[in-house]
Amino acid sequence: MARDRSYRSLDYLKKSAATSRVLNLWQIAQSEAGKAEYEESPFFRNSLLNRSILLKHRIRGGEADLFDYPMQTATKILLPIAERELRYGARFLFVGQRNFEEVAAESFGEDLQVGARDRQVLDIVAALPSLDPFLMRESLKTNGFTPAPCYFNLSEGDLERMFTSARKELEPLIRISFGDGHAFGVKAAALLSKILSDAGSAELEPLRRVMNMDPPQFREGVFCWKAFLYYKWQLQDLLPRIRQVLEEIAVVRPLGNLDHEDKAYIARVKADLRSWIFSAMGAVTDALAVYDNAYGALTRQSDPAFFRDFLLRAPAMFLSLGERLSGVEHVASFWRFRFPNRQMQRINVDELVDIFMDFEVSLNTVSLEPA
Repeated sequence: MARDRSYRSLDYLKKSAATSRVLNLWQIAQSEAGKAEYEESPFFRNSLLNRSILLKHRIRGGEADLFDYPMQTATKILLPIAERELRYGARFLFVGQRNFEEVAAESFGEDLQVGARDRQVLDIVAALPSLDPFLMRESLKTNGFTPAPCYFNLSEGDLERMFTSARKELEPLIRISFGDGHAFGVKAAALLSKILSDAGSAELEPLRRVMNMDPPQFREGVFCWKAFLYYKWQLQDLLPRIRQVLEEIAVVRPLGNLDHEDKAYIARVKADLRSWIFSAMGAVTDALAVYDNAYGALTRQSDPAFFRDFLLRAPAMFLSLGERLSGVEHVASFWRFRFPNRQMQRINVDELVDIFMDFEVSLNTVSLEPA
């Protein structure tokens, strides 16, 4: 394994990274080790791997040589050198890099050999377009793997970023429950914090009874509710960014002379990307409208049963929602990573074609059927 001593970036991952980009098993181990669910249902059975940090990583120039084929993004495994400190850096390897089997065997023995249980879990996660916890949980569950719930929480950074949007979403429910008193804002913030972090809190017990759910159902229902709060915020955040990127894609002109084949491909893919992205975002909007209708039954019609039944059916929607949003997010984030100041005039033909081909792969894995 190579060594990464950039502890400042590792500390950033712990505090601020996007949920869809990082699965911080190291941090989960610090807070959950010793608890029954964590010990009985680990994400990985290999104890070293279960204290790693998984990262959806944009491949940089010097890293391209680690692969036998062009890669824009790969799943990176970071192994912190110290058990309780990130300042000493980490060793790392990429899933799918050249000689992955041999390199992985040095640290994990047979646990990451083809066919092993942990290798199956890793391959599922590596194949996903993001580490969105709701998409990840449903993908693993579909394949027979059910790690403990603690592995599917939102990152601290995303909780902070989505808090205002999510609190606004809950205001109608707070008004129904508590009225418009002077403590309205405090109550809304407190309820949101419990929904986002602790479905087992005694403070949510009145809501559980209103929704006529037993504790396991309520925990599942709150997990699904949190998913929709996350997806609604993600959509609001993504829409203005992807519109700007599409405008830039429409006018980008690479350096050098274009042959007929490249010219035709670039013209076609520009139109296709726009069509695919609008289709994906339209499908997400329609799916979230179904949630809005169910939530409205609770807040406007005082019908908790309809909302409860919707939440318990909701996981079936996570695969399509997560895949669509992840595919579009990849286009928006990679384009801005490559062109931070809209410096599109500096790209050559071959690189632009490679980027567009990567975007095609990312979006073609997304079903555009209704959610």
